[in-house]
Amino acid sequence: MKSFILSGVGLALLALAGCAADPSNDPRSGGFFGGARGLASGDYDLRQQQLREERDDSLSELRSLRREGAALETERAMRADEVAAQRRQLAALQSRNQEMARRIEQLRRSKAATEQRTAEMRRKQQRLTRDIRQFEAELDRGQLSAPQADAKRLSLERQYDAIEKL
Repeated sequence: MKSFILSGVGLALLALAGCAADPSNDPRSGGFFGGARGLASGDYDLRQQQLREERDDSLSELRSLRREGAALETERAMRADEVAAQRRQLAALQSRNQEMARRIEQLRRSKAATEQRTAEMRRKQQRLTRDIRQFEAELDRGQLSAPQADAKRLSLERQYDAIEKL
């Protein structure tokens, strides 16, 4: 009877060993007999080989991703440098623009002051012209004595000097 049991076990092992390797078979499942079958049929070795290939593929992909990441980081750094350079140029342009705005404001104030001075000079010159004509008319009519005429002429000369100093 012992021989009958042993021969049954032997036949079962041979049947398991005789099966073709099944790459989809997971040697981790099926308990002891599944493990024995996996070892005997080469499923376990095949599974290890598949896992090694997956690991190698993953490592290769990881290296590729790291290289790509390094290239992207380099590109990002270059772009950051370009953006920083553009910002510096923009800041310089803004500074020059503000300086120009200050100069324009100074010119506007200067122009306003010049226009005021010009208007003042024009009013005083027109008054002087009117006073000279009046003086001339008074001289022509003989209304002024010599000392009055001298005083009036001196007054007109002072008016002229005051206008010239503006």
